[in-house]
Amino acid sequence: MQNSINVESLKQNVLDHLFEWCDLHGVSGYEMDVIQRVKESITPYTTSVSIDQLGNVIGFKKGTGKHKLMIAAHMDEIGLMIRHIDERGFLYFENIGGVRPQNLFARTCLIKTDQGLVEGLINTIHPGRPKTIVEIPPLREFFIDIGVTSRQEAKDLGIEVGNTVALDYECKRLGRNRIIGKALDNRLLVLILLEVMKLCDEMDVETPDLYAVFTVQEEVGSRGAKAAAYQINPDRAIALDVTVANDTPQIPSHEYISQLDMGPGIKVMDKIATGLGMISSPEIVRHLKKVARAQGIPYQLEVFPSGTTDASTIHLERGGIPSGGIVVPTRYVHAHEMASIDDIVQTILLLFHYITSLEGGSQWESL
Repeated sequence: MQNSINVESLKQNVLDHLFEWCDLHGVSGYEMDVIQRVKESITPYTTSVSIDQLGNVIGFKKGTGKHKLMIAAHMDEIGLMIRHIDERGFLYFENIGGVRPQNLFARTCLIKTDQGLVEGLINTIHPGRPKTIVEIPPLREFFIDIGVTSRQEAKDLGIEVGNTVALDYECKRLGRNRIIGKALDNRLLVLILLEVMKLCDEMDVETPDLYAVFTVQEEVGSRGAKAAAYQINPDRAIALDVTVANDTPQIPSHEYISQLDMGPGIKVMDKIATGLGMISSPEIVRHLKKVARAQGIPYQLEVFPSGTTDASTIHLERGGIPSGGIVVPTRYVHAHEMASIDDIVQTILLLFHYITSLEGGSQWESL
């Protein structure tokens, strides 16, 4: 079947549309722009679309009716929230999700207000250049300069406490096979799920009942996924996310989490030390490997000690939901992120072939 899928067309679709998705403002809890775009985009390829009380977009595609498969891709991105405006119009903030202070020096940002977006520049109260600082200041010592001279001037632009702030990284192609941008975590996987649902619809393949769930608030504890999983109560679940590609200088190979250009990652385990992560269903891991080998799709096995996905809350719902994950290797996660175009295309193929291989087998009964 892979021979009938136009791989070059998939690649071009990614390049044509990904950066539009990345540019959307969707900090956790304030994903409204992304929600509306997802609803419009997924509707042609589903039987029905709903938005729950938290904002999860649930695209249901009727399949055989024998089993239910939930596939989750989160819509939100890390960011900041304004907590104080001083008398000169400088803005102070709290983080939403895993924002690291070392990524904030002289960083441009976009503040979402009721009047539109306001540009700003983040810096710190410490004098001198970053290289003269012995220790990185805590996040509370950074501020945003929006080019005004008073609190009132800031308020006239629509700035108020509670505004969300997205970090502003340029999205573009880099070299022959790389893309860089903001919010690849996780708009890249949103686009991948949309492309897979489009393939399932256009190729008229047999699938279980599919629930394509575009979740909210993953970056602050996978909250949307928890609510959606309880509502759907699927037989199996797959979370789609990025993973760390730390195949960079001075990192020994035995410490690699994943590498670019080596194919999608199949999640085996993630951050279980704190009780927030997941050990993937061994059956799902085995089946994903089997599908990848049968289709000639390169893959990596991912054991990630410090990050989680939506599956961390999904697998604990109801009486327990066997869950796994497919992840795209990404360098510089939660900063100016980089991914491989080939890895992206292979991720689309792996997810599609996994979905279309499920019915008619015994994998639903075995763990």
